Amino acid sequence: MQHSYPPAGGREFKSPSRYEPFQLLEGFYFNNMYTVYVLHSKGSDKIYIGYSSDVERRLADHNEKATKGYTLRYRPWTIVYTETFANKKEAIRREKELKSARGRKFIWEEIIAKL
Repeated sequence: MQHSYPPAGGREFKSPSRYEPFQLLEGFYFNNMYTVYVLHSKGSDKIYIGYSSDVERRLADHNEKATKGYTLRYRPWTIVYTETFANKKEAIRREKELKSARGRKFIWEEIIAKL
């Protein structure tokens, strides 16, 4: 694979031979994918919207590891919707859209209602 242009500081970036999340390579961390997810608590009919680079770990955090907060009160959670993005900035933007009134309406009418 070709090397890209040098990043700030003049050090040359070398692409990893295969994708591994959070791989340390020449002082840089790589994580190519971020997922925006919607959790649903069927028992209490609540939703939770978030983003993560490791959705499976994050779901376990919500269902098992959390010791305080919103997701603790409404367990168990299931993933009902995901969208994947190439970078964190896009994932955060989409998370904010889904947390808006229009986004929550979409979740309730187009996702939850069809479960």
